[in-house]
Amino acid sequence: MATSGIEEIRVVLVGKTGRGKSALGNSLLRSKHSFKSAASGESITSRCTINHLDMQNGKKLVVVDTPGLFDTRVSNAKTSRELVRCVALASPGPHAFLFVLSVDRFTKEELDTIDHLQELFGNDVMNFVIVVFNHKDTLEYEEKTLEEHIQSSPQGLQNLIRRCGGRMTTINNRVQPGSNEPDVNAIISLVEQVKHSNGGNYYTEAMFEAAEEVFQTKLENLKAELAKQGKRLTEYEMRDTILKEVEENDGILVTFAKGIEKTFVKTGKAFKGAWRTIISVFK
Repeated sequence: MATSGIEEIRVVLVGKTGRGKSALGNSLLRSKHSFKSAASGESITSRCTINHLDMQNGKKLVVVDTPGLFDTRVSNAKTSRELVRCVALASPGPHAFLFVLSVDRFTKEELDTIDHLQELFGNDVMNFVIVVFNHKDTLEYEEKTLEEHIQSSPQGLQNLIRRCGGRMTTINNRVQPGSNEPDVNAIISLVEQVKHSNGGNYYTEAMFEAAEEVFQTKLENLKAELAKQGKRLTEYEMRDTILKEVEENDGILVTFAKGIEKTFVKTGKAFKGAWRTIISVFK
């Protein structure tokens, strides 16, 4: 949810479990501990979380980290909860989805992940996807550019890059915060390019529209409650209060799920099978 007077850049990190999404989030936020991260391929992130950075140019960078949302080893109920949480945290919509891959390996599961993303959020979502390769140091060791790496990669990866409009970059997250500043700046620049190419707009669909409606209602309710108590919070503080509840309280997700279902019905948009299954978990 954007705050008045300050321009937000919202990104959602997606990708297979263990590909370095949390490490990328920490690099973007110039921090080692914004998101829990480990060097192993084991997932530490168990639910969607959000953090932000007030950038020197006056903009606010908002990063939503996700677990392996399409990991077949995770129960349908948990996946459904986290998808709704992701939509709520990224409200009113992300300016880019950063699809995190490893330079070292590419599997069919990566292709499945991007297919699931497109199935859930619609074909237009591909206009907002940037592929970010982790382990840039591997390319440096092999004395290869990213473009050379892609040319010698499986056809499936080349096709994936094409589906994303050729938008790709790489980063080394295995360094101290700030040491990879050129890589971070390259990613932010790509996000700005995506934003510009989409008319300055963030990605929105029925599910994000619904989340924003619920968010605004909760904001107004919080204002009224605080007024009764003779208290006052800034818009930042109220926003953070609601976001923290979304992060930590599964109960609030029911409200967002119902809002998503209601918006699909109200707008007459196709209630896709995937979302029908997701919403059914909350009934």
